[in-house]
Amino acid sequence: MSSFPAPGQSLFGASGVGIGLRAPHYRDFLAQRPKVDWLEVHTENYLDAGSWDAHVLDQLRQDYPISLHGVGLGIGSAAGFSEQHLQRVCDTVRRVDPVLVSEHLCWGAVDDRHLNDLLPMPLTPAALQLVSERVDRIQQALGRRLLIENVSTYLRFRADTMSETEFLAALVSRTGCGILLDLNNLYVNQCNHGEDAMAALGTLSVTVPASSIGELHLAGHLVTPDAVIDHHGDRVAAPVWALYRAALQRFGPIATLIEWDTDIPDIAVLLDEAQRARDIVAEMCVPRQHPSLVVSQGRMAAALLDHAVEADAISLFDGDAQLVRQRLALYRGNLTATWDKALAAAYPVLQALVGEEFFAALARAYGKQHPSTSGDLNQYGEGFADFLAAFEHVADYPYFPDMARSEWAVHRAHYAPTVAPFDPALLATWTPDQFDQARCRLHPACRLLASRWAIAELWQAHQPDSATPFPEALDVPCWMLVARPHWRAVLLPLSPAAHAALSLLQQGTTLGAAVDAALEIDAGFDLGAHLQLWLQQAVLVAIDP
Repeated sequence: MSSFPAPGQSLFGASGVGIGLRAPHYRDFLAQRPKVDWLEVHTENYLDAGSWDAHVLDQLRQDYPISLHGVGLGIGSAAGFSEQHLQRVCDTVRRVDPVLVSEHLCWGAVDDRHLNDLLPMPLTPAALQLVSERVDRIQQALGRRLLIENVSTYLRFRADTMSETEFLAALVSRTGCGILLDLNNLYVNQCNHGEDAMAALGTLSVTVPASSIGELHLAGHLVTPDAVIDHHGDRVAAPVWALYRAALQRFGPIATLIEWDTDIPDIAVLLDEAQRARDIVAEMCVPRQHPSLVVSQGRMAAALLDHAVEADAISLFDGDAQLVRQRLALYRGNLTATWDKALAAAYPVLQALVGEEFFAALARAYGKQHPSTSGDLNQYGEGFADFLAAFEHVADYPYFPDMARSEWAVHRAHYAPTVAPFDPALLATWTPDQFDQARCRLHPACRLLASRWAIAELWQAHQPDSATPFPEALDVPCWMLVARPHWRAVLLPLSPAAHAALSLLQQGTTLGAAVDAALEIDAGFDLGAHLQLWLQQAVLVAIDP
């Protein structure tokens, strides 16, 4: 039999089998550089150039080709597409210089309400026109070809006039984009809608050039009584491997990714799945052959955010009304799980204080009042403290809002820009007058906080390997500083004098005036000791005489 084209001949710049890079495997890759052909990451996790995630990616992209796979742009959102989000994606693409850039054929927002899910598009001429215009706009902004992925869905619209593969073929013809063909999604949709995944492959093979298929995705799925769910939490199933063989037969050796996003196992499991895909490629050895969106999406978004108006969306979808309700509930479950996951990442101490079940209920209540407004979930939850202050079910815990404000400051410090540290050796040549007139700049990650509660001690008591005990009394005022030394954001207790001094320095006051203010509070305030600590904790990034 004939051989595949040599590695690297892909028109999209990637070849072989890659895996999705996820945070639990960062240290494996940094320490061991396991053998894998390329890595794919979710774009939205790397939008902030100063984050630890971006730092890890910057290290790894020296040794691995990188694919940026977007989950938040929502190219089909008729009234919720964000040019600001697109600009952040473009900035990230320029910074990372990936070999592949991809997004999903879906929508995710209505005006300023972002649902942070991959919601289904009607397969209609109107939707095709909108998505084509968006893909043209995105490709123009990126200055490169974009891959569009077919998504798994629980519902199909009554208004559909074409199949998903016909829609994708028309999109390729109109825009020149490529296709990221997710074979697990094809199989999931076959199960959920009675479609023929193998026939879909056949349609694509005769309607688009083989060179337009730029990437294949393989993943695991979950079978439930209501639907098959593309949960990316298991090994690739046998029917999906069969589709992979068929895809290779029709399109040749496309760059292939193993996706795993939930219940993430040891990295050895992903590498084993990747090797199985390589073995199949080697075994095959085949030659490469060459109704209104605004209204309908608004009704579906409203139904997901408010069960009481679900009836308005039922008629949009094909199938028995009860089945539609059950599958809308799956999307609603995705939405609430996303809220819970995003808020738990930002507020782990609060989650530990109330327990996972009660915290999930808080997340649902907050999400219904404050749906996400961005495709970047790292920005979700900013108003949680104000929500808790007004939420009657936590009124017996008046320190919760201050804990939330502190945790949000720690969370956002993770994504603050990187700034070169100040060299303390420069201070050795200064005169006392220069010290007195000097002005200091604080690291962008730094935040100064104060509370009538023992928040700093409570926060530290909940950190891994912490020796700090749970505070004996909570009704004790404290002053705090959020800093980010060595990439890890921390919450540090401050004396009232140190808090006053740093507050004035942050406002641009001279070092002498800040010290005077501190001495008025505490006559024993030691500037030298505090300067040494602030430099060690990367609090001060510049001191200008």
